[in-house]
Amino acid sequence: MGTPRVARLLLAAALVLAAAGEISARYEGNLNVFAGQKWLRSGDWAPVDRQDQIGLMLAFGEERAAIHFAIDAFLAKGELSDPPSTPNALIGGSSAEFAIGVRKVWELGATRPHVGAGANVVGVDEERRVGTSGTVTNEDRGYGVWVDAGVTWRIASHLNLGIEARYSSVRAALGEGTIPRDVDAGGAHVGLLIGYGW
Repeated sequence: MGTPRVARLLLAAALVLAAAGEISARYEGNLNVFAGQKWLRSGDWAPVDRQDQIGLMLAFGEERAAIHFAIDAFLAKGELSDPPSTPNALIGGSSAEFAIGVRKVWELGATRPHVGAGANVVGVDEERRVGTSGTVTNEDRGYGVWVDAGVTWRIASHLNLGIEARYSSVRAALGEGTIPRDVDAGGAHVGLLIGYGW
């Protein structure tokens, strides 16, 4: 789905913006790494509805702008360490999410709460047993919306440490045949943030 490539481009763009901000003092923003978990609807994804997740969150804008432009990318994955041999059993799932939108950051000294919202695209796949030894992967892509809230603390001059809570609403169709299974591809995301602010 090209998400690692997107993440690398995001990082490169953020570093360029950070350098420009330092030199000209015209731009400000944050590039944070997210590490946490994603919870999907258990009725669609159990027993892999709780997935480990990593991501990159970039927000930037002109200095003293009320609202910043936000670009975020996330990868989540869950799999059973001891999968059952039952035919058609769900044994793994993953998602890749790319989001754009806006984010408001308040500067209250070292404490910087934020809220954001926007649109996103999520690619999901599931791995299921076929017979007693084989597997099949079903995948789809869906479009939806996201909202987030969190807070970071600016440690020293540029280091960010914080927490993030996020919710994305996206539907996707997985499975084979004429009537694919409609599933929740978004979910709740909670984790820690560490990054760079300028």
